[in-house]
Amino acid sequence: MPLLLNLDKIESGSLNLIGEISLLDLKMETLDELIKPEGPLVYNITVKQNDESLILKGSLKMLLKCECSRCLKIFELQINQKSWNCKISLKGEDSLEINHGTVDLTPYLLEDTFLAFPQHPLCKNGCEGIHQVSRNLANSPLSEISDEELKKKNIWGELDKLNLD
Repeated sequence: MPLLLNLDKIESGSLNLIGEISLLDLKMETLDELIKPEGPLVYNITVKQNDESLILKGSLKMLLKCECSRCLKIFELQINQKSWNCKISLKGEDSLEINHGTVDLTPYLLEDTFLAFPQHPLCKNGCEGIHQVSRNLANSPLSEISDEELKKKNIWGELDKLNLD
């Protein structure tokens, strides 16, 4: 269910909102093949209103299933925005759309969650990439060439022989 807020409930002070928004309600589509949302967006926020804006402060969490951009290993990553805040204008051209005294805060939570996604997800900080995987598979029958032999062999040699004129 989207995060809908009735403005009448916060006119006298602040309001604490705790809950989660399912992936279906978020309608979250990522164009990054390495990152897929895995769990709901969990929020714990306080909303305050002044004359011209809403001020949201709190935390946002979401579980992601990622593929390491170096070694292609699948891993889970928890996005945890502990001190998230957002200011939403109630007046002017960039103002929040108000329908019968109710506003939808979901797009603002969604946007900031997208911004927290890693640009190049890594399974661990020191990930060495595909070479690490090939060294781990050194005892398997698939890898009969040692690292030293691979370094000695000119892997670009066949391309150098091409006549592209």
